[in-house]
Amino acid sequence: MKKCLLPLLIFFAVVSNTAFAQSAGFNNTFIILSIDGSLDLYYDLNATTENYDFDGESLGTFCQNDTDGLIFKGGEHNIYKCGTCDLTSTRIYYRIYPTGSPSGSFISNTLNYSSGFNNGCGGQDQRWERLDFNTNLLSGLGAGNYTLEVYSDASVTCGSGTIYAGNNGNNYKANFTVSATTVGGTITGNDSFCSVSNSGALTLSGHTGNVLRWESSTVADFSSAVTQITNTTTSLSLSNIEETAYYRAVVKSGECAEESSAIHTVTINPNSWTGNESSDWNNALNWCGGVPVTGDAVTIAATDNQPVISSGDAPEVESISIGSGASLTISSGGNLTITNAVSVAEEGTFTVEDNANLIQVNDVANTGTILVQKNSSPLYRLDYTLWSSPVTGQNLEDFSPSTLTNRFYTYDEATDTYSQITPSENDFIPGIGYLIRMPNNHPAYSSNDIPGTVWTGTFMGVPNNGTITVATTNGLNGYNLTGNPYPSPINIHDFFDANTGAIDQSSALYFWRKRNDPNSSTYATITKAAYTANAASGGDLGSGGFTGESSDWVINPGQGFFVQANGNDIVFNNTMRRAVNNSQFFRASEENETLPISRLWLNISGENNEFKQAAIAYSDQATLGLDYGWDGKAFTTDGPVAIYTTVENVDLGIQARPAFTVSDIIPFIYKVTNAGNYIITLDHFDGVFSQGQDIYLKDNQLLTITNLKESNYHFITEAGVYADRFEIVYQPQALIGNTHVRHAENVTISQKDGVIAINSNSGNLTDIAIYDVTGKLLYKSENLKDDKKLIYQLQPKQQLLLVTITTENARVTKKILF
Repeated sequence: MKKCLLPLLIFFAVVSNTAFAQSAGFNNTFIILSIDGSLDLYYDLNATTENYDFDGESLGTFCQNDTDGLIFKGGEHNIYKCGTCDLTSTRIYYRIYPTGSPSGSFISNTLNYSSGFNNGCGGQDQRWERLDFNTNLLSGLGAGNYTLEVYSDASVTCGSGTIYAGNNGNNYKANFTVSATTVGGTITGNDSFCSVSNSGALTLSGHTGNVLRWESSTVADFSSAVTQITNTTTSLSLSNIEETAYYRAVVKSGECAEESSAIHTVTINPNSWTGNESSDWNNALNWCGGVPVTGDAVTIAATDNQPVISSGDAPEVESISIGSGASLTISSGGNLTITNAVSVAEEGTFTVEDNANLIQVNDVANTGTILVQKNSSPLYRLDYTLWSSPVTGQNLEDFSPSTLTNRFYTYDEATDTYSQITPSENDFIPGIGYLIRMPNNHPAYSSNDIPGTVWTGTFMGVPNNGTITVATTNGLNGYNLTGNPYPSPINIHDFFDANTGAIDQSSALYFWRKRNDPNSSTYATITKAAYTANAASGGDLGSGGFTGESSDWVINPGQGFFVQANGNDIVFNNTMRRAVNNSQFFRASEENETLPISRLWLNISGENNEFKQAAIAYSDQATLGLDYGWDGKAFTTDGPVAIYTTVENVDLGIQARPAFTVSDIIPFIYKVTNAGNYIITLDHFDGVFSQGQDIYLKDNQLLTITNLKESNYHFITEAGVYADRFEIVYQPQALIGNTHVRHAENVTISQKDGVIAINSNSGNLTDIAIYDVTGKLLYKSENLKDDKKLIYQLQPKQQLLLVTITTENARVTKKILF
């Protein structure tokens, strides 16, 4: 029976044996090997047994540097002795050389005595063996064919002193082959196509072994969706690849393991920027793959022309990756929506200019920094703005380095005061607002005739994205200073809806618009229903105010604001973000009105620039009670004047009421700190009021009614709070008492060559007062008793004047350009 299976090697013997009375010799010899991790395999040398023969045999093919492919374990010698001849030691020798080129010295390996009689003829053979050499015969061998040459000898005390295992005068030789280690290699060729109509080729190089097949997958790591391609050449043709795919070749060298080449990516329609024509994002010739569309992962590399989104909405893309030295600019009026992440290399630049927006859909992490620019309203050196950062990592002092360091503030709700903050030691926290004075080198206020100057703030950091939670407190009054945390506007309706239960039932959103003028109000207010301005520069929204679609009202990037919270967290999320462009610091879009609503705005102003605004909104979304998100609490102590209504003991600067009815009557309250002359005006209106419905102011003290669409209402008052004097009504003919309806058509006014002429068809004139648009009294005449009056005293300045005319039967206010 064979001691083990598998082909083996055998030893070198140069002399045959002849038995004699006093002698010793080899009966049989074996070399013991392990092949490919097998058990010990015995190969016949000077023997004929059931084991594998060694001489002239092939031991197999092995992989270069294989650690268990061909292991020399040892050998076994079975020896006879007769007479007094003794055997003192025995050895097995081997050497390895390229087949056909014998070279090198033999390595001697001594075997140990194991068993058998020590002497005597006809006795038991001695067995000498050793199995623990464990020598890797492949170590250091390159690819090729090799010969393993073997012989054995023994030292004896008779004859020549050495005997050999004979092979008819030759040593024992077996052959084996070493295959070079498999190397997968690399693939070159097409790495992108700009269209699904394409053709090209891939080439494998740097490999060792034969190509077994090619493989492709739509998964980058080949963990799934693997397709085997029957191709054993080093070239693979490509055609009409419809989506980004990954390719590799599978290679095998001889008995070595299979190896895959490096993975090669072929990107289809990669939407990479080329800038071949210009910097225009929307020019298809500037792209490999055409102008990006939804689902495209956009790559921007450094080129002579870098992309600019100049205006309007660019198509939504899957992601943006800006390489080193590359740049992307979203100019004022432009919008870019990205489904997933923004990635900007360390030397890349991504700029979002003022009035431009970056919107993201999914809550994913961004990498790299961007620049977000935001213009303030026109302001003067000592004016303040509430700022909130659209990025993470922007230091406060670096944001406005020319602002005095003691003019950076946070808000302490517990004490209802602003607290100084050390700007150099603090970064903007996402969702938190900060009050910051204008830079100390900003142009100062000189007069009302010289407007303020816009200042551009630049935020630099990682763009904020996804859900942002802001903790609030409800200690003293619940007002918390927060802010838009994104580089895009957030929708006001969505913000209210997402924070039901966190925002107080009657809270509006309050925006600081402060001038260093004690007579000006500080806060502008907004709800779902309306927006009320203040007298500060930039505190209004221009002519027409919030004329846009209320569902698109937004808070712009960089804007901080107050909200009255109940102690629960305020939440911002991506669903609030909108692609709305406007030049105001905070404003609505100017799309057509779609939400059924009718609104009017009332102003109260004084001779010293005192100003406050209130709004009434009619909507089927509202009730006569307090409506969350629609009604907005008034800051009645904000400035020297106030005008507001009251619902459920809450003073409202914005009141939302049910759908309009002509019989509605709205009492409103006014407050003045200083006695004097004041004006109530109809600032603007919409809805049914733009369709012919008049708006009347009823003065319950003087028993007069004024159509505010025709004239403003001038009145004199003592300081105080008055809740019963004024009402807004819509059908004067139904009023009772000695109320006089003022009809502007009964009084005419004209001017020519610097002379103002006033004529009355409603009784004699009694008093005339002329104001400029700021409320400053320019002219006054009293106790008149004529139906006409010529005024020569004023110098024409091409300005709008307000002329209040009192007759025996009426009192009206007219506008005249003089």
